[in-house]
This record gives sequence, C-alpha cells and structure tokens, in this order.
Amino acid sequence: MSLVLPREEEVENIFSRILSSNESCERLAEIFYEHLSDDNRSADPNPHHFAEVLLNAYKNGDVSAILLELCNRSMFDLLKEAYLIPKRFHGKSGENPVLLTDADGNLLEDKKELVTRHEYKKFHEVYESHHAAPRSKLYLADGYDLIRYYTSGMNICEQPENKERGILVLYALPDTKKMNLTEAQAYDVIWSTFHEIQKEAFSAIVYYGQESGCRSGKPFDELGVLLPIHQFEAKMLQHLGVIDGLVLSCREEMLKSAGSNILDL
Repeated sequence: MSLVLPREEEVENIFSRILSSNESCERLAEIFYEHLSDDNRSADPNPHHFAEVLLNAYKNGDVSAILLELCNRSMFDLLKEAYLIPKRFHGKSGENPVLLTDADGNLLEDKKELVTRHEYKKFHEVYESHHAAPRSKLYLADGYDLIRYYTSGMNICEQPENKERGILVLYALPDTKKMNLTEAQAYDVIWSTFHEIQKEAFSAIVYYGQESGCRSGKPFDELGVLLPIHQFEAKMLQHLGVIDGLVLSCREEMLKSAGSNILDL
C-alpha cells in the first residue's frame, strides 16, 4: 500500500539541526502533546479504522499515517506548527495563503467584501510607506493552518483553520530545484534566516515555495512572511525593514552558492 502522503526526501540535515537544539526538541514535543491532550479532539469512533491505520503505518514505515490518526497532523505539519520549518507556499493563486490584493496594492474584485475598511487602510498605509526590497512585493493576505482528516479508509482531506489576516511580504529567491535540492534541503539552506525571522517576529508565519514563481519563463523560489495585523500593527514598518535585511542577506548567500545568473534581479 502507498503512503498516505508523499515522503519528504533528503531530510537528514534538517533533522540533525532540530535534534541538536534542545529548544527545537522542546517546541516539537510541546506541540505534539498539546494536540494529544486537546479536550475538543474526539477519538476515532471506528475501531476497525484505527486498527487499519495502525497496521498500515507499521507495515509501510509511515509515521505520518499514525500521526494523522492521533492528532490530524503529519510529521512535517508538526514541524511547521512548532515554527521549526516554514509552511509550504502554494503560489500566488494558491489556497494558503490566500491573496486579497494584487501586486499594485489594489483589492481583488472578488475579495472586496471580505476586507474591512480599517484592514485595507492599514495595509495601504504600509504599502505606500514601505520601500520594497528588490524582487519583493507586499500583499494583504489570509494565512491558515491546513488540518488533515481521514475520510474513509486511508483517504484524507485538508481543511483550512485558524485564519490569520496580515501583510505578506513575498521575496523571489534562486531556484533550488535547479540547484538539485529537495524541498527539505531548501529548508536547510534557509534555516538560519528562518530562525532569525522568528526572533524578530515570533508569531510571523513564514512560507516557502520551490519554483512557485515564474518570470519570463524562468521559475524561481519564493519566501513569504505574513505579519498578522492585530499583532504587528504598531511596528509593522520596523519589522518589515529588519526582515528585508535578513532575506536579502540569505538571497545573496544563495546566489554566491548557485551562481548569480540563476535569478534575474
């Protein structure tokens, strides 16, 4: 039987980083046990389904299959929720995050009724005041946690929960697939930058997409940082300035490793 989710490849480096950090291990354990002790979580009402999941997980060496049964998260979902790796960026037309404005700062026609006057005013003030870094754009966006559930047998579905509305700054980065890196290896490349962003703005939501962007027929990676308005409203510009510097330094190091012609600036 196939795995319930595709297995991430070349994960050794990112796992070594987590295991070498007591703080990272504590975060991971805390988020896992928090889900297990959630009073609102109900046990699988079908004992046969529980046994099916458990035995198939054992047979296939599929830890995510049993984690989905226990807490509705895969292994990488737990790492993302513990702020150890970025969430996957699904592209500008993707379902997480959902963009509410275009690249020029205008509300999308089908999103106008979803945004309050105060939210758009705050976004527009920041959009007009922030001096965007090269190959970066600001958007108003909604970010989510993607929660997975078993439907029947070993089939699963995804459901967005815990919406956070904020200002998303999106940066173009070199194409790591062209550098022959897997997604997990790309996370390892940006490890230091990701954690520096967390130090600057702990509850910021960081996204990463391999080849999620395209310009003149050339794909590129994208790193996004969503700053929830209700948490960062007072110092939004200050945080954006620091994050710009962190990501630009990361981009420069990636370009040195890959060759400057891998990303048109």
